[in-house]
Amino acid sequence: MVLRLDDPVAVTAWLERLAPAHVRTLDAYQPGKPIEELERELGITGAIKVASNENPLGPSPRAMTAIAAAIPGVHLYPAAAAFGVRRALARHLEVAEDALAVGAGSNDLLYQLVLAVVGPEHEVVSPALGFLSYRLATEVAGRRFVTTPATPRGPDLDALCAALSPRTRLVMIGTPNNPTGSVLTRAGAERLLAALPEHALLVVDEAYAEYAAAYPEIDHVDGLALVRAALAAGDPRVVLLRTFSKIYGLAALRVGYAVAHPGVLGLLGRVVRTFHVGTLAQVAAVAALDDDEHVALSAAHGRRGLERIAAALVDAGVTVYPSLANFVLVDAGRPSGPLYDRLLRRGVIVRPMAAWGLPTCLRVSVPAATDLERVVQALVEVIGRDQA
Repeated sequence: MVLRLDDPVAVTAWLERLAPAHVRTLDAYQPGKPIEELERELGITGAIKVASNENPLGPSPRAMTAIAAAIPGVHLYPAAAAFGVRRALARHLEVAEDALAVGAGSNDLLYQLVLAVVGPEHEVVSPALGFLSYRLATEVAGRRFVTTPATPRGPDLDALCAALSPRTRLVMIGTPNNPTGSVLTRAGAERLLAALPEHALLVVDEAYAEYAAAYPEIDHVDGLALVRAALAAGDPRVVLLRTFSKIYGLAALRVGYAVAHPGVLGLLGRVVRTFHVGTLAQVAAVAALDDDEHVALSAAHGRRGLERIAAALVDAGVTVYPSLANFVLVDAGRPSGPLYDRLLRRGVIVRPMAAWGLPTCLRVSVPAATDLERVVQALVEVIGRDQA
């Protein structure tokens, strides 16, 4: 067969045949709409993006100073093992350096985990309504992804434990969970670990851990304490993931880390890409880690913002789910697509949740203090009960 490059239908068919079967069924990840794109489309200015759970306070001033100082050295390859980040994390978290691995965001480490430990005969298990990359990382590798029941208030732990089998290699769970904001309790984590098959890893994704720390009165597992206890007991089955993208405000630099048994991290080292975390990301992460004031201010701002948004929407008759992150999931009780479009026209970008199987829900991140009341007003006017 001769490929006719002037025939778009033939080229499309050829491309479909080129990809393996498991790639042909994949859905590309859809990020939130950028501010610049919305303003260009609608001819507006001053749009507010509350769709991607970014820190509205921005990065640590210490991180920005460190980035500027490191720019003259960008002609050199970065430290491949990110030893400076690992050394700083070891001091900060009080764990051994060899129990730490650094990735291009915690998302990168999810992919490494699947590549390193999940074979064709194995599967990854995760509750529904979780971070989409759990499924994407699994299916990109052509592995089987098993979901178990969950509601916006949390996973069904009975169903999750029942789904574990000798085929299970990874159990992925977010706490606080994106996009619902729900948390895994300490007892729930212990129960999962007790049910975990011998040859499987429990992956605790704590991208929003520093925000959750602002709620000491609410029972939620401390993933760091969980992995420390496992390491002390010689149990290699717990992996903790955290990131510098959220409270540290370094989302554009892509840097996250894993805390786990050195042997598990050694497996990740066999599949990791070379020089995958850049120098600017590394120096920024080290500097940001020492800025306790910025972290504290960001966590307090997140809690205040969530409380303001939740109170206003509850008063307007909207269902608001509890959250310990820097975002909140709201249920408008009617299809969210038109509501999303109406909010866009007001210059407020939120995240519709249909892709998660929540067609009446929207996820709203905490905005900057200067934007908070505008966002609250737009939400109440567009999705409040009186607007139904």
